[in-house]
Amino acid sequence: MELLALSEPDRYAIESGTPRTASGGTFAVHEFPDHVVEHQVPHSTALHSSLDGRRHLVGPLARYSINSASLSETARQAAHAAGLGPTCRNPFRSIVVRAVEVVYAIDEALRLIDEYERFEHASVDVPHHTAVGHGATEAPRGLLYHRYDIGADGLIRDADIVPPTAQNQPAIEDDLRRLVAANLDLADHPLTSLCERAIRNYDPCISCSAHFLDLTVDRR
Repeated sequence: MELLALSEPDRYAIESGTPRTASGGTFAVHEFPDHVVEHQVPHSTALHSSLDGRRHLVGPLARYSINSASLSETARQAAHAAGLGPTCRNPFRSIVVRAVEVVYAIDEALRLIDEYERFEHASVDVPHHTAVGHGATEAPRGLLYHRYDIGADGLIRDADIVPPTAQNQPAIEDDLRRLVAANLDLADHPLTSLCERAIRNYDPCISCSAHFLDLTVDRR
């Protein structure tokens, strides 16, 4: 499975960067819709995404595996102490990778404070004109893409947002199928708990954002 994350040459990419795959491919942010394509599936109201026709993964494992060399020295030491190598593809270690990223975020915050210079103006006037803007950032759950079509009046005429969960959805479902098939000897409660842990490895927010699921277990 391919990994996708933003990358920058001089830092661990968070708020900007170029989309990069673990295999070394890159493309411009405005080309994102040409590579990451959303589609509907019969069994779900959630959109699924593919990267150049393949299943892919965004999030901490992708960020770390693509950008670990750009971590601060303190964050690299934390990664080493946690037993992480230059890459990590184990979803059950995603929480460890997130902890390393918190160390990096603290380092980066301290750097920004030390190097802060007050701007002469707090804002910049931008005249209205017709344009299309593209942007990508690394949300905690993974690469988040936005596109906005702006009219001459400065109002948004059309918008498209591709969230990380939609990109990870095929991988989440495939992991659940494999996990359940390999653990059918477990009783319902521990099997449910194991599945919930697997889902939260990808998306720790999903248990707060979705409360509509009814589970029916048929062991015939």
